[in-house]
Amino acid sequence: MLFQKLVGEKYHTVWFQCDKYGCDSYSGGKFYVNFTVSEFPDPEAGARREERVNYFLTDAELVSARDYQDKVIESIPKPPESYFETLQSQFSKYAELPTELVDTVRSYFEPMPLPYYRHQDFALRYWEPSDVKGWAALVESVLPGATEEMQSWSLPEYPAKKVVR
Repeated sequence: MLFQKLVGEKYHTVWFQCDKYGCDSYSGGKFYVNFTVSEFPDPEAGARREERVNYFLTDAELVSARDYQDKVIESIPKPPESYFETLQSQFSKYAELPTELVDTVRSYFEPMPLPYYRHQDFALRYWEPSDVKGWAALVESVLPGATEEMQSWSLPEYPAKKVVR
């Protein structure tokens, strides 16, 4: 889903990107909120500047986002041990470090151990529709300042392409 406005000759876009792996029956889903200024209507085409919602959060909002993420994660029922055993078995066939992969999946069900930072890319997790509504409130609070800041963004300049004859 995207919302777009032509400002001068640049497209200002706020768009929601669902995780490429979809919603998992054990760990829920996650999405990202992107803010893009670009030269074309397709926010992923051509010269552009893009930031995710975390870029616009204050230190206090970053703490609140992590606390909310932890609340969402806490509400997700832990999978049965057989789930992790199956993963271990499957990963052992193809991965060099299967135990580390299983440990990574286990961490999806634990609180975030470190604080969030503006330069850190993090997904917004959800289990219930109400979780998405909570994230929407955060995005709504950021929108005015973010869209105002986007007014000052310039597009990166790409070097002229060499013509090979």
